[in-house]
Amino acid sequence: ILINPTGHPTKWRAVDWCVELNNLFTKVKNGGKGSNRSVERIIMESPLVEVYRKLQTSVQKNFGHTHLATNHSPPDMRKTYEKVQERLALNSPHKMLPGRTSRYQVDDLGDKG
Repeated sequence: ILINPTGHPTKWRAVDWCVELNNLFTKVKNGGKGSNRSVERIIMESPLVEVYRKLQTSVQKNFGHTHLATNHSPPDMRKTYEKVQERLALNSPHKMLPGRTSRYQVDDLGDKG
């Protein structure tokens, strides 16, 4: 099951990823230190995890600390695609060439059912 916690396009996450992120914020970031770090305290504050996250984001935006956010920029795949195109043009693995050999033999089992 996928959910979209941010509401932005293409930002879907698996439910278990969101649960683990919630556990991280509950236990590590908002779990307290020293005598404040107890199971009772964690259980008491766990419903407030999302409130703490929104508060942190609000403070970062208001003080101009948006560079401290936990979101990364979307990946720029242009160089990767250029390299793939170069390799495809050089080796043409997608074209049938007479005399070309392979290290592996893959049997065609389509007619065997």
